[in-house]
Amino acid sequence: MKTYVGDEAAATVHLSRDEFGAYELLRRYYWQHGCLPNDDDRLARIARATPDEWKNLRPVIEILFDDGWRNARLDEERANAEKYHADRVRAGRKGGKTKQSLSTARAKLKQPEPEPEPEPEPYSASDTEPAGWALEERGIGRGSLRRFAAPSNVVEGRNFLINHNVPSDQLDRCLRMLMEGSLTAYDIEEWSSIRGVA
Repeated sequence: MKTYVGDEAAATVHLSRDEFGAYELLRRYYWQHGCLPNDDDRLARIARATPDEWKNLRPVIEILFDDGWRNARLDEERANAEKYHADRVRAGRKGGKTKQSLSTARAKLKQPEPEPEPEPEPYSASDTEPAGWALEERGIGRGSLRRFAAPSNVVEGRNFLINHNVPSDQLDRCLRMLMEGSLTAYDIEEWSSIRGVA
């Protein structure tokens, strides 16, 4: 998580030591999980405050976040960090091969690659209840192995997962799978059934 000292100092100069500490703890949680819960008890625990302390801290800190405890700047920074990481992973997979050695290797291929099996039609990230989502007693529902289409950005993907009750400790893993296009309805139903969500 990048810290812009000048911007942060300007935005938080009015905060007391306790208010700043609580704000920073909330920002760090947000960075790690991509969102904050909209629950005062959980927010107080994250800020390491008692319920009474949180009642005093909340009005001061809440104005530093957008509606629903969102933070557009952190969302943008997380998206940039995820893109940078993905770019570095792709570069690392090339294993230091030069462009010339890669093109030479491609030129040496004589056999055509076999045609890949067609992938099943993915669900759109905007679909809320595709047919066959429920896990049936006899096994997996008929649509549950189909992959969701990757959303256009990380924020849309995170909102989709939150709307499907994915636990916060699984958000990052499921978001990576969703952005890669490998998340299936079964993955989400698995969490819904564990948490008792219908």
